[in-house]
Amino acid sequence: MKRKKTRGSRRNTNNTDRLLKLYEIYDNHRDAILWFLEELDAKNYEEYLEKYSGASSERSHFISVCGFFELSGVLVNYDSIDQNLYFDIFNPTPFWDKAKPIVEGMRTKRPHIYENFELLNNKRLSWTKKRKDGRSKLLLERK
Repeated sequence: MKRKKTRGSRRNTNNTDRLLKLYEIYDNHRDAILWFLEELDAKNYEEYLEKYSGASSERSHFISVCGFFELSGVLVNYDSIDQNLYFDIFNPTPFWDKAKPIVEGMRTKRPHIYENFELLNNKRLSWTKKRKDGRSKLLLERK
């Protein structure tokens, strides 16, 4: 007997497919991610321009990482991927913390650049707080 797919199972399949595709993109930019976390060293946009201007590999790394989280933010913000699934795998916060002073400088000319990346980080912070609060409540109930 063939089982009919329901709307919920299609949504789960779509979430899984999107999550796997995002992970593939993330994994294909491993060098950029490692550079971003370990070597990016600019306290503001001006310093970023001094160190990583033109067609440098570092600038490409910055754009790749910010672009990944911008895309992720769009998908999460439009409910195209479940935020619980997304945040169980990805944490934009350490990336946003390093990018924020640079992005703020970029926004003098492009006011909306990487806004979905920022929104994604804010959602992650709220998600983490709710998760901690829920775990604390569960632990208190078990005692």
